[in-house]
Amino acid sequence: MAQPSRQLTVILVCLVCFCLACLAPGPLAVYGANGAGNSHYELAGRYMSSRNNLHKALGSIERALAIEPENANYLVRKAEIVYEISEDEKTSFGLLDKALKLSPRNRQALTLKAKLAAQRGDQDLAVSTARLIYEGAPADADARIAYGRALVGTGKYIEGAQILEPVLKEQPRNPVVLDLMALVDEKRQNWSRAISHINGLLEVLHGTPYARSELIARRSLAYERLGKTDLALSGLREAVKLGPTNHKFRLELISILKKTGDIAGAQKEETALKKLEADMLPF
Repeated sequence: MAQPSRQLTVILVCLVCFCLACLAPGPLAVYGANGAGNSHYELAGRYMSSRNNLHKALGSIERALAIEPENANYLVRKAEIVYEISEDEKTSFGLLDKALKLSPRNRQALTLKAKLAAQRGDQDLAVSTARLIYEGAPADADARIAYGRALVGTGKYIEGAQILEPVLKEQPRNPVVLDLMALVDEKRQNWSRAISHINGLLEVLHGTPYARSELIARRSLAYERLGKTDLALSGLREAVKLGPTNHKFRLELISILKKTGDIAGAQKEETALKKLEADMLPF
């Protein structure tokens, strides 16, 4: 058995080591002091974002910017996180403008600026920004998608389709392009092409039943415009089954049933709709 004095010495040594470890800078701090640890903070920010811990992600990106304040990519990441947390457009656009001043053709900054501009309804800014992405890399699929999306968002459907079609030929299962092309077809009342593109989406997307119900309802309305009533009705019934709380689907179903003279079927759906509305009333 160890002597009491020896035990005390061991305990004191352990305490001293522990205190020194607490006072010593950690690995990230050492990297930061040497100007080489900013990437660690940035990676930490990405990890936190992926886990939806946005406030910690913002803290990590701010540490990276403290080390390298003129890193355009870090400014873009901060702009993105700030907008996700608070939808603070002024701060986000300010960060993006600073990033673009440092790196005028920065793809990440231009893409996010175009996206945020579209979301706030500034379609002219969205198009002009997306055009810069496209002009910088006209053969790049992502650049074409960004520009095509902006054009479609402003109602320039023919121009948007012309930009997007080469991408669809190269990537026939790209869900973003399929969705945009379906939207173009619907706006131009090209119902057969709309159905084809929506079918493509249904093949590649295996999301929630509610998301699939939206696509099936869109396809059903296209069938109805083509006079294919049976397909429209069966599709809307499927949409109602997948998304039972969506009143829009059931109202469309009721409308088509009445047009076909199926009054009993329409009344049945109206009764189901009233019951659903009653169930959703607050207690």
